[in-house]
Formats: sequence, C-alpha cells, structure tokens
Amino acid sequence: MSLRTLQRRVAKLEKGAKPRPSPFVIFYGSFDAFADAAYAELEAGRLDGQYLHIIDALRTWDEGGVWAVAYAR
Repeated sequence: MSLRTLQRRVAKLEKGAKPRPSPFVIFYGSFDAFADAAYAELEAGRLDGQYLHIIDALRTWDEGGVWAVAYAR
C-alpha cells in the first residue's frame, strides 16, 4: 500500500469520526442563537407561549444528538 493511499484512508477515517453539526448549528450557528431568535418572536407576540415547551424539547434533542440518526451512513 502506498503512502498516499494510506494518507487518504486516514483522512477519510478522521473525517468520518468527527461529529456532524446539528441542524441548529448549521442554520443559526448554535442552539442558543436559535433560542434567542425564538424568544424574540415570543416577546413580539408572533409565537404562542406553548412554543417554550417546544424549545425545551428541541434543546434536549440537540444536546442528546438524536438528530444524528437522520444521517445515513
């Protein structure tokens, strides 16, 4: 096996081992930025107060990495 082939395989393994960013990180930069935007919408009256429960559930989902099962390998 050549050195270049080995380097490519190691790079591929290292890339695959990195955790993928959640959708919140992709779209907002962090979950906290998403939550701040949602709270601003709540204060402006554009979202119902029940949305607080949804934000809590989404935070648990994001911190637990449940979203990662959506990525096919």
